[in-house]
Amino acid sequence: MAPAAVLFGGWRWLDYLGDKGISGLRSPPRHAPRMHLPGSPPGTARAAGSSPPRNTLPDKQLIEVELIGRGHEGLPAFFEALPKESGWPPDTVLSLTDREPTEFERAERYLAALTEGQIVGALSLHPAAAGNYHRMHNLHFHIDVLPSWQGKGVGTALMRRLIEHARAEGFWRIYLGTLSWNQRALELFGRFGFRVEGLSRAAYRVKTRGGEDYFLDGIGMALWIGPRLEVKPGDWKLTAQWSEPGTGQVAYAQDGELLTEELVALHAAMGDLRHRFPRLVKAAWRQSDLVVTARLGGRLVGAARAISDRASTLFVCDLMVHPELRGQGIGSELMRRLVGPYAGLYQIVLLTDPETMPFFEHLGYMSWEYTALQLNPPRSEA
Repeated sequence: MAPAAVLFGGWRWLDYLGDKGISGLRSPPRHAPRMHLPGSPPGTARAAGSSPPRNTLPDKQLIEVELIGRGHEGLPAFFEALPKESGWPPDTVLSLTDREPTEFERAERYLAALTEGQIVGALSLHPAAAGNYHRMHNLHFHIDVLPSWQGKGVGTALMRRLIEHARAEGFWRIYLGTLSWNQRALELFGRFGFRVEGLSRAAYRVKTRGGEDYFLDGIGMALWIGPRLEVKPGDWKLTAQWSEPGTGQVAYAQDGELLTEELVALHAAMGDLRHRFPRLVKAAWRQSDLVVTARLGGRLVGAARAISDRASTLFVCDLMVHPELRGQGIGSELMRRLVGPYAGLYQIVLLTDPETMPFFEHLGYMSWEYTALQLNPPRSEA
């Protein structure tokens, strides 16, 4: 029998049911959590584009993301094409300041999504002022996508490149702000591991052409990509841990690019029969809320994925480490990075088999006695 591990209100349980490979069964349907971002004024933090399909495997689209400067010839046309009300709820009566250039339009550098030479989406980069060592590890940004290109993966491509850029430039924290109505933006950033860090209650007032008058919360979100932080009980200092045991030369990434072929190969190396169903594998990983990968010399040696309602439950669907590299801390590190962004949720659930039970017990999981499950064999891909 295979155990199901659950983190419930700070405690974990495990229960045996089903057969081996149960961790690979079809996950229950997800109702995508709607999330929002912290605090800069709506005029500067525009809508982050539509929420593209949950996607950790890149779609074959003719979209290129480039680092460009303020003087790029395509920026004026892009800014002109953006609606002035971008970032505000529909039917909002704009103020005089909404018609002025925003921080988004005054940046020195951008990540731009281009197709056939036209900028269809952009992400502005705002590092701290030179000499301000207090804030040098932070990278602030805004993002916007042309309405006709929303929902086509542009936001996902920009966010993926942003995280790569921030790591390459040595930033440890990436943050932005938005308004509480912007569900699409919140879902997009939540999929990349951003967490809500602050809420400014009723920070913005909105009047509509239909006569409504109401307030919106400002929301701040951030993603920490720096060294692991530790704090001693009763202390207020967060200390960076420069070395982490067991990681060696393994490179970890959140929602990095994954090829179906390498995922299928990892499933096969694990003895997971799903390697016979490449489309199933691709769809499962694309539609996950968070994916963490481990690579050694560019080779995929481990991966973990999870889905969540972002309110009460995180379901860990898969944790895989290549058999040749087990016992080196890779699985523990994948779990830490996968669960970390959801540490405040009510429960964390996973299914596994008896052989891996000691591993999860070592991580603090305990047995839970009552679980229901329905098995649906995959359809042939022939």
